[in-house]
Amino acid sequence: MAWAMAAEEAEEQVFLLQSQISVNADGELQSNDHALSVLQDSVNVSRDGAAVDAKGSASLCWDYTEQYDKADTLLGGSADVDGDRCKFYSGRTAECGNWDDDDFLAKEMCCSCGGGSTYQGKRKLAVNQASVFLSEGNDCPPGFTAINSVAACRAALDLVGLVGEDFGGTESDPSWPQGCYHCSTNADCQGIWFNKLGIGAGQTVTGTQRFCHAHYDASAVDVLFVGDSDVDYWDSSVTFPGSFNVGIGGYTTVNVLNEVGWWSDVNPKWVVIVAGENDLSTSRGPTNAAFERFKEIVKAFIGGGARVIYLGTKVEPANKKLWGEYMYYDEEIRKFAREQMQGEFQMIDVFRAFTNQMKNNKPGLDNKGKKSNVDSTLC
Repeated sequence: MAWAMAAEEAEEQVFLLQSQISVNADGELQSNDHALSVLQDSVNVSRDGAAVDAKGSASLCWDYTEQYDKADTLLGGSADVDGDRCKFYSGRTAECGNWDDDDFLAKEMCCSCGGGSTYQGKRKLAVNQASVFLSEGNDCPPGFTAINSVAACRAALDLVGLVGEDFGGTESDPSWPQGCYHCSTNADCQGIWFNKLGIGAGQTVTGTQRFCHAHYDASAVDVLFVGDSDVDYWDSSVTFPGSFNVGIGGYTTVNVLNEVGWWSDVNPKWVVIVAGENDLSTSRGPTNAAFERFKEIVKAFIGGGARVIYLGTKVEPANKKLWGEYMYYDEEIRKFAREQMQGEFQMIDVFRAFTNQMKNNKPGLDNKGKKSNVDSTLC
């Protein structure tokens, strides 16, 4: 696949993004280098997203990779040098940190090693290597403050093992915690919320956990990922440390456009967007409407000084009846890209790459003898 890039910097960024794109047997976009794993045998997930052990008791700590484990069970997630994930370290805490590699840091990512969602140390994957965690109590401990930015709140989910779909929304309610908080064991709420009003520090609500931080500065972010599940379920933090991933599964261009103003405290150099597939149907009207909203989104980010990269629609067996609209939508965006100043807006033709893969790939065997349709050289 080829496209015109004006600057060497832009070409390098697009190459990095392309090298991460792959597709599983169901057509879901995912990262090759940091694939997704099955859930640990001894852990499942309760209705409100809290980890539950074999005895059914709720835990306040999630392993970093849990959100990706829930999203995809095909490839396996961030693992140590021997391919083991956090489950291996349960009962083997003396091994923590002995087998780390570039995408696996046991003492930062695994609850058994003192890491996970409640880890209060500096996170290598966070902007400024900030401390970002869920409080083990109802309020932030001394030396840390509650996250008070909706952008930082949404991006923090990626660092504490929660998916964007768990985000409930924003509110202004004096009876709930101020800033970003999680309803862990409170029966009156579910998910993660950002409260613009709420009760302040030192006042707590039973069954909630605040997102706490030190030095988690949204204005220092270089790369912002926005869009639907293809962004939400992408382990982008490992590949782009310090980036913000604010994607939410199921999002449409309507959702993304409504939230463009939310990211005013982020001043990214790059915005990576995947949006539009969830808008489309078999008729042309919704496609044209989605395209008009998409242009507004891109122009807003460019107007804020960012360059924008769009990852095109992807083919899946379940959406074959929409492929015609996908191609039309991508072609309109391709024309729009040609009209922009060189380097401001770029498009990666994911649809073409996926269809080429479907034509050329034949089922093979992975290293353990299981059937696999995944081509790690997709782009």
